[in-house]
Amino acid sequence: MFPTWRIASAKATFQRSPRHASLGLAKSIALAGFPAALIGYAVWPGLPSTATELIVVVWLLLMVATVLVAGWLWAWRVSEVAKKESSARYDVLRDIETSRLTLRRPAPKDAVSLEATIDDAMLDGNGWTVRHGRALIKAIGGGHPTPGLLVFESRSDASVIGGATVHPTGDETSSRSIGWWIGPSYRGAGYASEAVAALVDAIHDAGYTNVEIGTKESNLAVQRICDKIGATVVDRRPQPLPNGSTVPGIWYEHQRVVTEPT
Repeated sequence: MFPTWRIASAKATFQRSPRHASLGLAKSIALAGFPAALIGYAVWPGLPSTATELIVVVWLLLMVATVLVAGWLWAWRVSEVAKKESSARYDVLRDIETSRLTLRRPAPKDAVSLEATIDDAMLDGNGWTVRHGRALIKAIGGGHPTPGLLVFESRSDASVIGGATVHPTGDETSSRSIGWWIGPSYRGAGYASEAVAALVDAIHDAGYTNVEIGTKESNLAVQRICDKIGATVVDRRPQPLPNGSTVPGIWYEHQRVVTEPT
């Protein structure tokens, strides 16, 4: 089965650059169809008249199959390039370990356990809709790319207890933004503070000076964590959320202080 995310990637390529994408697809079809066209041209003069119609039908079917295969190969190639570009922009961290947790990229086996961490409180806190949550779980379960997503896994029993996102900001060379959540069965045990502190350190270790965190003014839990890890408030402004609403927001920034040797 052709993965749907590859089709979506090919569609996005056409939307971004229709002329370039059309030329690429036409080139793939021409290269794949040339042998079939050459064979048909070579054998045509020697065909008996009684077999002409049958051969024409077979040749047309061959050409149609060639076009479909060429389109499939082109979409696969385009999606692989997009996947590599996305990985280079988003997946900048290796696995992170704390005393109780491992922060790592998700695998299809994580879909069910991660879904259990997405409840109404999580959706409200992150401004997601139920549709956003379902789309994320479907992507993970299908092995589709989920750029910037990490899951929090308990080192004691390998349970998935939450997740985080790490995304590029306007200045991709020096800054990343993060968000996170903890499942309902694991809240109140300090997991969020532990994971976020380690995640921020890992981002700095990867060469990024600034880590940005945006949250709602009403989300006191996130604000306490920001204060605890030493992030400072840099802005207060309306924050648009994925669910379409806009709320009063607070923006924090965590910077690694580099001390000069004396």
